Amino acid sequence: MEASVPEIHSGLHLARALFFEFIGTALMVYAYNYTAASYMGRGFAYFIGWMLAVSISGAHFNPATTLAVYLAEGKYLKQLGRLILYMLIQFAGGFLGIFFTWLVLKQPVMGYLLWPHINDPNVVFWYFSPIGNIYYGKIVFLEILNTMSFIICYLLIIYKPSLRTVDEIVKGLGASIVLWMCYFLSGGSGACLNPALGLAQTAYQVGFLNGADLNGNGFASLIWVYMVMPFVGAVFGALFFRMHISLDNKALQPRAGGGAAVPA
Repeated sequence: MEASVPEIHSGLHLARALFFEFIGTALMVYAYNYTAASYMGRGFAYFIGWMLAVSISGAHFNPATTLAVYLAEGKYLKQLGRLILYMLIQFAGGFLGIFFTWLVLKQPVMGYLLWPHINDPNVVFWYFSPIGNIYYGKIVFLEILNTMSFIICYLLIIYKPSLRTVDEIVKGLGASIVLWMCYFLSGGSGACLNPALGLAQTAYQVGFLNGADLNGNGFASLIWVYMVMPFVGAVFGALFFRMHISLDNKALQPRAGGGAAVPA
């Protein structure tokens, strides 16, 4: 499958791609904290990263997106090394973003906690039982659904043949608006959608709150959701994308007998 992102043919190209993924992931984590959970701010922070990196690394900034690209391209053995390196550098970039956050903000506030939005009574009712137990099923579902939705749109923007000639600014705006809406449709569930953010943000808030004697360990109970479920969503998104492309290709093939397919 041909992508709109150039193939990496040398160590220098790979190093450049890894550098931009490192910085871009740091930007995503920093934006999560600095925008006070503003979904629009987080979405358009991605647009900044897109403009800087899409022609070099693909502007993933998310191990789940990298996994989806790997599955969508289907070059499993050839791209396995790049998959691993991308993911490692993205997780490292997440902690760089946390370091920037610490330098500027010094401490997280409730708006920055990677956790269901507890300031809204309706959200508390959705995600917590009367005695405070978490309804994991709802958060799992929303993490998978919204990650999958972004992944499908991202892959279509990058790979769909009819979009290859579209200007990168327009593509970036499209991807950023999709990400914004996926955050918005998370219903206050935490809206992680990125395992690198999930790991770095949880480590930061737990460490800082424990240091202030505020029982930060309680805010680690959802880390498995924010770490694992975006990967699950990425797998479903990549499978849906491959099915979509396969159906598109079949629709363009001539019918038996030499006649061209006629749209319904």
